[in-house]
Amino acid sequence: MEYLDFVGKLYGMDHTIIQQKAQQLLIAFGLEASMNNRMDTFSKGMRQKVLLISGIIHNPKIIVLDEPLSGLDANAVIVVKELISLLAKEGKTIFYCSHMMDVVEKVSDRIMLISEGNIIADGTFEQLKTNQADSLEQIFSKLTGKEDSSVDASHIISAIR
Repeated sequence: MEYLDFVGKLYGMDHTIIQQKAQQLLIAFGLEASMNNRMDTFSKGMRQKVLLISGIIHNPKIIVLDEPLSGLDANAVIVVKELISLLAKEGKTIFYCSHMMDVVEKVSDRIMLISEGNIIADGTFEQLKTNQADSLEQIFSKLTGKEDSSVDASHIISAIR
């Protein structure tokens, strides 16, 4: 609660509103029993939930999410993916950075693939699909010239034997 109060104040929110929203959000994320505990006692998933709350508590128009599913349990992943969809439907702009391409493929209206700091593809998933690539992972592999990951995996297996 103390951290969320701090974040809310950074955005000029009224203390009463911060407390009300923070409590509602912590309950919604299943953290009600820990709302007055120190964050350094939290698991990675719990900290991730608090960070997600801190990013939306002030109801921003633009949301930047960097690996938002990292450390979350399966049920929380489902909730966050649905949350992202609902926020997008409300008209919010969401920048979602992730290496989990199957998730990006499902939650994104527009996808930019970046390799070595350069944009190598930009468009909807449907626009990026080709006859030879029907998943975002395959598209990325093809565009970066790393289509045969089985060779890399085989080298790793050989190295550990």
